[in-house]
Amino acid sequence: MAKTRRVPRQLRSREKYDQILASAKELIGKKGNDSVSMREISKHSGVALSSIYQYFDDKNAILQAIMQDFFNLVRQSIESSLEGCQSIDDLIVSMHRNIDAFYTILKRDPIFAMMWAGLQANPELVKDDAEDSQQNAHIITEKACIILGEEKRQEIYNATLLLVHMIGSTIRLALTMPEEEADRLVDEIKSLAKLRLRSFNI
Repeated sequence: MAKTRRVPRQLRSREKYDQILASAKELIGKKGNDSVSMREISKHSGVALSSIYQYFDDKNAILQAIMQDFFNLVRQSIESSLEGCQSIDDLIVSMHRNIDAFYTILKRDPIFAMMWAGLQANPELVKDDAEDSQQNAHIITEKACIILGEEKRQEIYNATLLLVHMIGSTIRLALTMPEEEADRLVDEIKSLAKLRLRSFNI
C-alpha cells in the first residue's frame, strides 16, 4: 500500500506539503485521478518534483493523504455527536445528524466524492476505505454497548459496519441525482438506520 512519508512539522516544509495536496486536489477535481501525473502536480504547485518525492512515494500516497484528512473530519464529527448520547433515541439523532453533515460536506466539496470513488477503484488504496468504515463502526458500537450492554456487541458491530458502508454508497449515489430525488435517498437511508438501531433495544 502507498504510504505518505512523515508529515513535516517545520512551517516551511508543512506549507510545501499542504501546497502539494491542494494542487493535487484541484487537478484531480478537474481532470480525474487517472489523468493527473506527478509532474503536473509539481508544475501546478510550484514544488520541485524531487521535493514532492521527499513527502510522497507516489501519486497514490498523495491521494491517500487527501482522503485521510477527509476521513478524519468525518470521524471527528461522529465522535463529537456521540458524546452526549444516553439512549437509542440519542444514537438515532446522532446518526441522522452525521448523515446530514456527511452529505453537506460532499455537496459543498464534490471533489472528495470523486476522489473517494477513485480510492475505491484503486487496488492499493481500497483497504483504506474499509479500514475507515471499520473504525467508525467500532466507535458507534462502543457507545451503543455502553447504552445497551455487551450482550449484542457483535450484532451491533456487524449492523453498524454495514450501515456505515451503505451510508457512504447512498450519499455518493445521491450526489449524481437531481436534488429532490437525492434528498429522498438520504431520507431513506436515515429511515433504515433508525429501524436497525431501534431493533437493538427490543
